Amino acid sequence: MEQRIAITTLPVEREYRERHGVRHLLGAAAWQRLPEAVRARFVETAADVTYAGAFEVVSASGLGRFFAWLGTLVGTPVVPRTGANLAARVTVRATRDGVEWKREYGWEDGGKSVVTSTKLVRDGELIERLPARLNMPLTVREENGVMVFESRGYFFDLGWGIRLPLPAFFSPGMTRVEHVDLGHGWFRFTLIVVHPWFGDMFFQTGRFCAMEEET
Repeated sequence: MEQRIAITTLPVEREYRERHGVRHLLGAAAWQRLPEAVRARFVETAADVTYAGAFEVVSASGLGRFFAWLGTLVGTPVVPRTGANLAARVTVRATRDGVEWKREYGWEDGGKSVVTSTKLVRDGELIERLPARLNMPLTVREENGVMVFESRGYFFDLGWGIRLPLPAFFSPGMTRVEHVDLGHGWFRFTLIVVHPWFGDMFFQTGRFCAMEEET
């Protein structure tokens, strides 16, 4: 059943978005193959918005939950819990550093978890900045009308342009995020993380919609 939940739309300074859009990384042809609704969500001048909906599945392997628990010591890059049909919000806003994505999970016991990351473009490279100075370079492409982000390893940003690569064995694995338009304002967000040696680590999928603010 679709939930209609009010959102708050905030003004945004245009120049921030124009620095951090993904349209030029995709290329004109791939950008035009995306549904109009997807282009509207990711266009450089899109306003700040909160999407409301639910995660139908939030799952993790035993090792994945251990990685996630370790992550809570440095800022929770991924939630350390699992569940189903969880009320959730995804807030997207432009900042001076990039575009901040904040996922809020409401657990069955009333608890909440928040995961925040920032996507930015540096020298033509799309990077997702996680807590503890951990960074995840990303590729972005279009697959049959779906916007897909995939990780290309991890590194710690030590400042002054110095990167310390995180060995693949110690990483959570390759991350794949899919943004699928469902029509009528709804989209599906799916996150999959697979470790090169230990296999499936995390899987999350949910449906979200940005609604006009109710008065």
